[in-house]
Amino acid sequence: MNQMKWKKRQAILLYTIGLFVFGATIASTVHATDDKNSTPIEPSATAEPVDVAVASYALEYSVTQTEAQRRLERIEAIQETLASIRGLEAERTAGWGIDHRGSFTGWVLLTGDEPAGAEAAALADAHSDVEFRTGAQHSYAELQAAQRDLAAQLFAARSTVGGALGNTGAQGQAAPGPLGDLEGAEIGAGVAEVVTFLETDMAGNAVRVGIDPGLASEVGPLGSVSELAFEQSASVVAEMLQDHIEVAFAVADGRGITPAESFQGGEAITGCTSGFTARKNRPGGSDYGIVTAGHCGDNGPTDSAAVTMNGVSLPYTYGWLSPTADAQFHRILEPGSGSHYVADDYICRDPAIYSNHSCDVTGTIARDNMQGSYVCHTGKNSGISCGRVTKIDHQLMWPEDPCLDSSGAEAVCDSVFVKVEGQWLKGCGGDSGGPFYRGGTAYGIMAGTTDVDDCTSRGKTVTFSAIKEVQVFLRMQVLTEPVTLTAS
Repeated sequence: MNQMKWKKRQAILLYTIGLFVFGATIASTVHATDDKNSTPIEPSATAEPVDVAVASYALEYSVTQTEAQRRLERIEAIQETLASIRGLEAERTAGWGIDHRGSFTGWVLLTGDEPAGAEAAALADAHSDVEFRTGAQHSYAELQAAQRDLAAQLFAARSTVGGALGNTGAQGQAAPGPLGDLEGAEIGAGVAEVVTFLETDMAGNAVRVGIDPGLASEVGPLGSVSELAFEQSASVVAEMLQDHIEVAFAVADGRGITPAESFQGGEAITGCTSGFTARKNRPGGSDYGIVTAGHCGDNGPTDSAAVTMNGVSLPYTYGWLSPTADAQFHRILEPGSGSHYVADDYICRDPAIYSNHSCDVTGTIARDNMQGSYVCHTGKNSGISCGRVTKIDHQLMWPEDPCLDSSGAEAVCDSVFVKVEGQWLKGCGGDSGGPFYRGGTAYGIMAGTTDVDDCTSRGKTVTFSAIKEVQVFLRMQVLTEPVTLTAS
C-alpha cells in the first residue's frame, strides 16, 4: 500500500485506529507451561509483518511457526471435508470439530456404534487428518432442539406475571406473548434469573447451562444461592432443571460474561470498536458504512445515536441486539465536497510497528464451518489477539441486556452466537463490534467477554455474532472491494 493511499484511508473512515500490540516475533518453539500473561517480544519497525494468528497458534499449541502455518492453511480444507461428511451422515451427526492440541485432526461424531456409511468413510479415508468417532447418544439436531426448548422455558419463567425473573410460585401464570401459554413457573423459582448462557457441547454430546449464582434473589427454593460455593449452586440448579430437558446436560460456570461496551477512551468509534465496512441496499441505490455491536448506543429498534469515527459523524441506520445478531449499521454520508475512500480493510497488525498493518477482506464464512477454527480479533482497547472457536451455538441469556424483537420487546436469543477461548485471547470494554477474522475471511463482530474491566490479561472467553447472521439481520454485505464516495 503506498503512502498516499494510506494517508487517504487514514483521513477518512478506515477501521480502529490506535490499537495496542499483541503480535510479536516469537521463538519458533514455546512450551505450553509458559506464563499466559507474559508478553511476546515485539518485532522491530523494519521487520516483515508477523501473522498474528501464526504467532499466537504456535504459542497456544507449543508448535513451531512453520507447523502453525501449515495447520492454519489446512483448516479451510478440513472444514469443507467435515461439511461434506455431515451432509452424508446428517441423521447421525452429533458433533464435529478440529483438535489442535497433540494430533491435529478434524472429526465427526456419530450417534450409535455403527461405522459410517461407505461414501462418508471413503471421504474421511482420503484425508489422513480426518476421522470418525462413534458412540454419541444424541444427535446434534436433538441437542439443539432441547437447548431451544429450555431457552423458551427460561424465557417464560422470567416473564411470568407476579414473579419477574423467575421468582415465581406454583400459581404463577406465563405472560402473554409469542411463547403462548408455556408454564414458565414450573421450571423452578429463581432458576431463570441465574442462567447466563446455553450452548451445545459437541465433544461431550450434551447441552451446557451457564449460571452466575450471584444473580440469585433471596426468594424461592433456590434461596440465597449466591452465598453457596459454586459447585453447590450448580448442583441445586441441575436438580431443578433435570425434569425440563430431555437430553444430557451439564451446569457450567457462566459468571462474568457481559457485553463489552460503553467505555470512554481509545480511538475508533464512540463507545465501541468498528467492525467491517459494508454496503446496505435501499430503494434507488446503496448506502456504505460500518457495522458494530448492536448493544452499543441505545440498543433498540428506535436507536438514534450516531457514532464518531476519525472526527466524522456516522448516523445510525439500523440494528440492535436481536435474537440472531448483536449488530448495527452506521452510514458514511457522502461528503459535501471532495470524496471519501471506504476501504475493504481491517486492522490486523499493530499500527505502531507496521506501516502495512491492514488486511483486505476477501470473503465470509458460514457459522457451521467455524467449529474448531482458529481466529483473531481486533479491539480498540485490548488490541489484537487470537483463540479457538469452541462453540457455534452459544445462546445469550444476559439478564440486563436481553435480545429484543423488532418492536423492542424482550425476546428469546437464538443459539447462533459463537464462543472463542484461548490462552492468549484478550478482550474488554470498548472492544464490542470489533472484527473477528483470519486470512482475509470475515468471521463476525465481537459481542461480549469475561471481565470487561481488564484489558491486559489473557486467557479470556469472548463471544461474537457470526458474519452471515449479521449480514442477514442488517440486510447488508461486507465489502470485499473498496468504494469511493464523491460529493453529490
